[in-house]
Formats: sequence, structure tokens, C-alpha cells
Amino acid sequence: MLIQKKLLNLLQILAIFCLFQVACTEKDIDPTDPSASFARAREPYDDEMYEIAVQRLGEFKSRFPYSKHAPDAELMIADAHFKLGQFAEAAAAYEQFVKLHPRHVQTDFAQFRVGESYWAEAPEEINREQEYTLKAIVEWEKLVTLFPQSQNKAKAEEFLKIGKRRVADHYEFIARFYCKQEIYHACAYRYLQLAEQFPQFKDLSKKAYEEASRAFQELSKTKSEDEKSDA
Repeated sequence: MLIQKKLLNLLQILAIFCLFQVACTEKDIDPTDPSASFARAREPYDDEMYEIAVQRLGEFKSRFPYSKHAPDAELMIADAHFKLGQFAEAAAAYEQFVKLHPRHVQTDFAQFRVGESYWAEAPEEINREQEYTLKAIVEWEKLVTLFPQSQNKAKAEEFLKIGKRRVADHYEFIARFYCKQEIYHACAYRYLQLAEQFPQFKDLSKKAYEEASRAFQELSKTKSEDEKSDA
């Protein structure tokens, strides 16, 4: 009975809290004044209460989808997800912003943040899959191409160098694995892929051609041995 009573009290408190939240939301949204409503909706964001900010700004956006403040609300929602470490949600929100507002003054920043959101999910270890590194590279290359005057261009280019080297090192790791396993056709293919896709890394490309040549020699030797045994 005591547990049931405590549970009932807890449910009552939650119900009161929910009613309070609804009342506050209704008070914050003035259907006749989008600017004032936006000012109130962004308060949690300014106070770094990002979970509440996502909710309040989302409510504002749904009530005033054509307001001049709607793009700002969308970008703040994306930023709030990013600051909360919700990088998948942040990437989706930034991508949507870029798609809906291609000429907005903050579009280049949003494009940069798409890449940064993927980058935050990418592992540094070269023995792990680099799917998110590749996604980040694609998005930063879009930024460099579409927004050549962006203040974020230099930072994106630095990340591109780091990201491409990481992917190249990952390719080299896989190629070495195949060579150690004496799977020479896969070894040669991976090293040639590395050399062709990342010629800017002279140390890796030189090694890649050398190792690919060695793998072809091993394949030729194996083929000759097979032909002798068949004779």
C-alpha cells in the first residue's frame, strides 16, 4: 500500500508538472506576435538549456512556419542538437536548413556543421570503418566548392587534409591485412586503389605501387607453380 501511495503521489506531481509546462507553452506563444513569441522561445537556448530549447523552438516553428524568424529557429534547433552531442539529429537538421535556405547568410556555416556533425561520429583509429569520415569529407568539399568566400573554408580545408589522410591510412591498413593473409589479388587491388585515389600522399603512393608490384609478382609465382603441378 505504501508503494502504491508513493507511486500515486509521483504520478500526481508529474501530471501537475505537465499541466504547468503546457500552460507555460501557451503563454509563450502569442499567435498575433511572431517576434515576441520567438524572443520567448529562444530564451532556453540563450540560457544553454538545449533540450528545452529544441522543444520550444520546434513549437515556434510549427506555429509560425513562414515567419522571418523561422530560419533562425531551425538553425538554433540544429545547434542545440549539436551542443547536446546528438550528432545524427544535428546533421539532419543542418542538411535540412541548407536545403530550405540556400541563400541564407548562415547557410555556409550550416554546411560546415553538417560535415562537423559527421566528423564527431568518425573514429580516429584507422583499423575501424571510416564511413563517417567519408561523409564529412563529402560535405566539406561541398562547402569549399559552393561557398568559396566562406569564413569556414580554411577550417574545412584543414579538416579535409586530416580526413583524407585518415581514409588513406585506413586503405593501407586493409591492404597490409590482405598481404599478410597472402590474398595477393586483393592486396594488389587495395594498394592500387590507394595510389590512384590519394596521389597527394607521396609516401603512401610510393609504397602502394611497390607493394602492388610485389603482390603481382607473388600472384605470377603462384600461377607458375600451379601450372607446373598440373603438367
